Amino acid sequence: MFRLLMRRRALHLGAVVAVVALAAAGIAAAQHMIRAAPTSIVLGKTTAYPASGCPVPDKCEVVARVTGIQMMADGVAHPFRAPSDGQLVSWWLKLPRLHSTQIRSFNTLFGGDPSARVAILRRGKQGRFRLVRESDTVALKDSLGATGRVRFKLPQPLRIKQGDFVGLTAVTWVPAFAVNLDGNQNFWLASRPKSRCDTPSSKSPKRFAAYYKRSQAHVEPSTVKLYLCTYRTARLLYWARMVPDAQPTPGSP
Repeated sequence: MFRLLMRRRALHLGAVVAVVALAAAGIAAAQHMIRAAPTSIVLGKTTAYPASGCPVPDKCEVVARVTGIQMMADGVAHPFRAPSDGQLVSWWLKLPRLHSTQIRSFNTLFGGDPSARVAILRRGKQGRFRLVRESDTVALKDSLGATGRVRFKLPQPLRIKQGDFVGLTAVTWVPAFAVNLDGNQNFWLASRPKSRCDTPSSKSPKRFAAYYKRSQAHVEPSTVKLYLCTYRTARLLYWARMVPDAQPTPGSP
């Protein structure tokens, strides 16, 4: 009888130990999953977000027929450089209100209603960037003057690698643009060679029309373009969200 009782106690103790071990394993697995779960990152995030000068006539400027990369924003260097491999899942623009006459004027100058896309760019040597992949073009007219930032979710996430840059392509024109900022704290690169860095004033209609007749936007995948024009005192008002790849924890199988 005593032996039977001891055996039952041993079996009970073994069952308790097994339950505790399974519980500990479950907790460890859960902790591993939590540590390994990816956290999204907003590229372009800064403390302060400037406002566009639009629709005030003498302060309203747009970017047109070009791809740009904000290289310094509010003192933050390389705010659109991916810190790790991952997936780009969405992007935003801050789109100001414009007068109908302004919209018609910009449409005439730049070939249609405002439209844009985001580009994933890989930096090469001597100012060259390769267009790795890009989003579909998005029409912006109906979003002009929207409260807050306008979010565009990508139907298919775009693969991005550590060190790649996210740029904004103005397929026609984009008013998500702030000017007259601190030039040491804000500047962007444009997909133009040095010979085309000086953009003519719209007060010279013929020169202006001739300059923008040919688009400088980077829209052909796998091609390389020169980004040799740096524009200070201005900021492209775009942002992008990426989800980094999950990183294995030390000691994980």
